[in-house]
Amino acid sequence: MRLYNVLMATTVALLAACTSGLEAAGTTKNGFCAKPRIQITDVDVGAAVEANEDEAALKLVAIAAIPGGGSRVAFQSGDSIIVRQLDANDKLVASSPAVKVPLHDFADIYADKNGFVILGTRDAEGGGTLNCGNPSNLCGGGPSPAVPCYDMYMVRYDGTKESWSTKLTSSSKSLPPYSSGKTGPDVYMIWWYAH
Repeated sequence: MRLYNVLMATTVALLAACTSGLEAAGTTKNGFCAKPRIQITDVDVGAAVEANEDEAALKLVAIAAIPGGGSRVAFQSGDSIIVRQLDANDKLVASSPAVKVPLHDFADIYADKNGFVILGTRDAEGGGTLNCGNPSNLCGGGPSPAVPCYDMYMVRYDGTKESWSTKLTSSSKSLPPYSSGKTGPDVYMIWWYAH
Protein backbone atom coordinates (compact mmCIF):
# COMPACT_ATOMS: atom_id res chain seq x y z
CA MET A 1 0.00 0.00 0.00
CA ARG A 2 2.84 2.42 0.80
CA LEU A 3 4.47 1.84 -2.59
CA TYR A 4 1.12 2.47 -4.26
CA ASN A 5 0.69 5.72 -2.30
CA VAL A 6 4.22 6.84 -3.18
CA LEU A 7 3.62 6.06 -6.86
CA MET A 8 0.32 7.93 -6.76
CA ALA A 9 1.90 10.95 -5.04
CA THR A 10 4.79 10.93 -7.53
CA THR A 11 2.37 10.63 -10.45
CA VAL A 12 0.22 13.49 -9.14
CA ALA A 13 3.32 15.68 -8.63
CA LEU A 14 4.57 14.83 -12.11
CA LEU A 15 1.20 15.62 -13.68
CA ALA A 16 0.99 18.88 -11.73
CA ALA A 17 4.48 19.88 -12.87
CA CYS A 18 3.66 18.98 -16.46
CA THR A 19 0.34 20.81 -16.37
CA SER A 20 1.93 23.95 -14.88
CA GLY A 21 4.78 23.79 -17.36
CA LEU A 22 2.43 23.25 -20.29
CA GLU A 23 0.25 26.18 -19.32
CA ALA A 24 3.31 28.40 -19.01
CA ALA A 25 4.81 27.21 -22.28
CA GLY A 26 1.51 26.98 -24.12
CA THR A 27 2.52 23.70 -25.76
CA THR A 28 2.57 19.95 -25.17
CA LYS A 29 5.22 19.05 -27.75
CA ASN A 30 8.43 20.08 -25.98
CA GLY A 31 10.23 19.43 -22.75
CA PHE A 32 9.88 16.97 -19.93
CA CYS A 33 6.21 16.21 -20.51
CA ALA A 34 6.49 15.56 -24.25
CA LYS A 35 6.74 11.77 -23.74
CA PRO A 36 4.82 9.55 -21.30
CA ARG A 37 6.91 8.57 -18.28
CA ILE A 38 4.62 5.88 -16.90
CA GLN A 39 3.59 2.79 -18.81
CA ILE A 40 1.24 0.07 -17.57
CA THR A 41 1.50 -3.29 -19.33
CA ASP A 42 -0.64 -6.40 -18.84
CA VAL A 43 1.48 -9.55 -18.83
CA ASP A 44 0.17 -13.13 -18.99
CA VAL A 45 2.60 -14.93 -16.66
CA GLY A 46 1.03 -18.33 -17.31
CA ALA A 47 -0.15 -18.92 -13.73
CA ALA A 48 -2.69 -17.64 -11.23
CA VAL A 49 -1.40 -14.57 -9.39
CA GLU A 50 -2.47 -14.27 -5.76
CA ALA A 51 -2.12 -10.74 -4.41
CA ASN A 52 -3.74 -8.73 -1.63
CA GLU A 53 -3.04 -5.91 0.82
CA ASP A 54 -3.77 -7.87 4.02
CA GLU A 55 -1.36 -6.56 6.66
CA ALA A 56 -0.69 -9.89 8.41
CA ALA A 57 -1.09 -12.24 5.43
CA LEU A 58 0.27 -9.98 2.68
CA LYS A 59 0.67 -11.50 -0.77
CA LEU A 60 2.45 -9.16 -3.12
CA VAL A 61 3.76 -8.84 -6.63
CA ALA A 62 7.34 -7.55 -6.81
CA ILE A 63 9.41 -6.53 -9.81
CA ALA A 64 13.17 -6.00 -9.98
CA ALA A 65 15.10 -4.46 -12.87
CA ILE A 66 17.89 -6.48 -14.49
CA PRO A 67 20.82 -4.05 -14.90
CA GLY A 68 21.34 -4.89 -18.59
CA GLY A 69 17.63 -4.50 -19.42
CA GLY A 70 14.42 -6.31 -18.65
CA SER A 71 13.21 -7.40 -15.25
CA ARG A 72 12.10 -10.30 -13.09
CA VAL A 73 8.64 -10.38 -11.55
CA ALA A 74 7.80 -12.51 -8.50
CA PHE A 75 4.35 -13.46 -7.23
CA GLN A 76 2.53 -15.99 -5.07
CA SER A 77 0.73 -18.78 -6.93
CA GLY A 78 -0.68 -21.60 -4.82
CA ASP A 79 2.00 -23.10 -2.59
CA SER A 80 4.92 -21.54 -4.46
CA ILE A 81 6.48 -18.24 -5.32
CA ILE A 82 6.94 -17.99 -9.09
CA VAL A 83 9.55 -15.79 -10.76
CA ARG A 84 9.29 -14.89 -14.46
CA GLN A 85 11.60 -12.86 -16.69
CA LEU A 86 10.36 -9.91 -18.75
CA ASP A 87 12.23 -8.21 -21.59
CA ALA A 88 12.86 -4.47 -21.86
CA ASN A 89 9.38 -4.04 -23.41
CA ASP A 90 7.70 -5.84 -20.48
CA LYS A 91 6.99 -8.93 -22.58
CA LEU A 92 7.40 -12.41 -21.12
CA VAL A 93 10.71 -14.02 -22.18
CA ALA A 94 9.41 -17.35 -23.50
CA SER A 95 12.87 -18.94 -23.51
CA SER A 96 13.22 -18.28 -19.77
CA PRO A 97 11.18 -20.85 -17.81
CA ALA A 98 9.09 -20.03 -14.78
CA VAL A 99 11.06 -20.64 -11.58
CA LYS A 100 9.07 -22.10 -8.68
CA VAL A 101 10.63 -21.12 -5.37
CA PRO A 102 9.50 -23.20 -2.36
CA LEU A 103 8.73 -20.44 0.14
CA HIS A 104 5.68 -19.83 2.30
CA ASP A 105 5.62 -16.20 1.16
CA PHE A 106 8.10 -13.49 0.20
CA ALA A 107 8.88 -9.83 0.79
CA ASP A 108 11.23 -8.69 -2.00
CA ILE A 109 13.36 -9.70 -4.98
CA TYR A 110 16.70 -8.54 -6.45
CA ALA A 111 17.55 -9.42 -10.06
CA ASP A 112 20.69 -9.67 -12.17
CA LYS A 113 21.46 -11.20 -15.57
CA ASN A 114 22.13 -14.67 -14.12
CA GLY A 115 19.24 -14.99 -11.69
CA PHE A 116 17.84 -13.45 -8.55
CA VAL A 117 17.86 -13.28 -4.77
CA ILE A 118 14.51 -13.47 -3.02
CA LEU A 119 13.64 -12.69 0.61
CA GLY A 120 11.02 -15.08 1.97
CA THR A 121 9.88 -17.45 4.69
CA ARG A 122 10.16 -21.17 5.26
CA ASP A 123 8.86 -23.26 8.16
CA ALA A 124 10.68 -22.58 11.42
CA GLU A 125 12.88 -25.37 12.76
CA GLY A 126 11.27 -25.44 16.20
CA GLY A 127 8.95 -28.42 15.82
CA GLY A 128 6.03 -28.56 18.24
CA THR A 129 2.82 -26.64 17.55
CA LEU A 130 2.99 -25.38 13.94
CA ASN A 131 6.82 -25.24 14.12
CA CYS A 132 6.67 -22.79 17.05
CA GLY A 133 7.66 -25.09 19.91
CA ASN A 134 5.59 -25.13 23.10
CA PRO A 135 2.88 -22.40 23.30
CA SER A 136 2.94 -22.56 27.12
CA ASN A 137 6.40 -20.94 26.97
CA LEU A 138 4.69 -17.63 26.11
CA CYS A 139 3.41 -15.37 28.85
CA GLY A 140 -0.34 -15.91 28.84
CA GLY A 141 -0.05 -18.96 26.58
CA GLY A 142 -0.07 -19.12 22.82
CA PRO A 143 -2.45 -17.47 20.39
CA SER A 144 -5.89 -18.92 19.85
CA PRO A 145 -6.22 -20.19 17.26
CA ALA A 146 -2.59 -21.23 16.91
CA VAL A 147 -0.60 -19.57 14.11
CA PRO A 148 2.50 -21.02 12.41
CA CYS A 149 6.05 -19.79 12.92
CA TYR A 150 8.55 -19.20 10.12
CA ASP A 151 12.20 -18.42 9.54
CA MET A 152 13.29 -15.69 7.11
CA TYR A 153 15.76 -16.57 4.34
CA MET A 154 17.60 -14.87 1.52
CA VAL A 155 17.66 -17.42 -1.32
CA ARG A 156 19.84 -17.16 -4.45
CA TYR A 157 18.85 -18.73 -7.75
CA ASP A 158 21.13 -18.96 -10.77
CA GLY A 159 18.87 -19.82 -13.68
CA THR A 160 16.30 -22.28 -12.32
CA LYS A 161 18.47 -23.79 -9.55
CA GLU A 162 18.89 -22.68 -5.95
CA SER A 163 22.57 -21.79 -5.44
CA TRP A 164 22.49 -20.87 -1.75
CA SER A 165 20.28 -19.68 1.06
CA THR A 166 21.06 -17.74 4.21
CA LYS A 167 18.82 -17.96 7.25
CA LEU A 168 18.27 -14.53 8.82
CA THR A 169 16.31 -15.63 11.91
CA SER A 170 17.58 -17.67 14.85
CA SER A 171 15.09 -20.42 15.71
CA SER A 172 16.33 -24.00 15.90
CA LYS A 173 15.27 -27.35 17.35
CA SER A 174 17.07 -26.51 20.60
CA LEU A 175 15.73 -22.93 20.67
CA PRO A 176 12.27 -22.94 19.03
CA PRO A 177 10.42 -19.71 18.19
CA TYR A 178 8.53 -19.80 21.51
CA SER A 179 11.89 -20.22 23.29
CA SER A 180 12.74 -22.89 25.85
CA GLY A 181 10.59 -21.46 28.66
CA LYS A 182 8.89 -18.28 29.90
CA THR A 183 12.27 -16.87 30.94
CA GLY A 184 14.24 -18.58 28.16
CA PRO A 185 16.61 -16.81 25.76
CA ASP A 186 15.41 -14.50 23.01
CA VAL A 187 14.83 -15.97 19.58
CA TYR A 188 14.19 -14.25 16.25
CA MET A 189 11.46 -15.66 14.03
CA ILE A 190 8.59 -14.61 11.78
CA TRP A 191 5.13 -14.81 13.31
CA TRP A 192 2.46 -12.89 11.43
CA TYR A 193 4.22 -9.98 9.74
CA ALA A 194 2.51 -7.37 11.87
CA HIS A 195 4.02 -8.87 15.04
